[in-house]
Amino acid sequence: MGSLHRSIFLKELKGTFPDLRDAINSQYGLLHLEMGVLADFVQRAITLENAKDVALCFKLAAKYYRDGNDRMKNAIGVSFIEHLHLHNAQWAWDLMGPTLQRVYLQLVDAGMAKSLPYVQAHGAS
Repeated sequence: MGSLHRSIFLKELKGTFPDLRDAINSQYGLLHLEMGVLADFVQRAITLENAKDVALCFKLAAKYYRDGNDRMKNAIGVSFIEHLHLHNAQWAWDLMGPTLQRVYLQLVDAGMAKSLPYVQAHGAS
């Protein structure tokens, strides 16, 4: 099991994106709701084509998915990755990196995320 957990994640997230502090703090200490704040933030950044913030979010999520405990991995999958709308944002898909792309494709296979027109069924690029 990975050693990175919620409190370490929140400290890093708030340090990277201080404007999210109030929204995160108002989620009653519930990891999945806190992860939802990040999902909403990255979705706005995708809509605005803010590649810098999108890349930072994906880098952070990949780190905590790779090295996080089981609760972190689950929250990143079902409360972050599953809620991304990437249909018209191949550039954002490309920024996800192999770890998050693999998670997204697993969610597609499970029927929990929408397939993407620019991605082969089992060929994460």
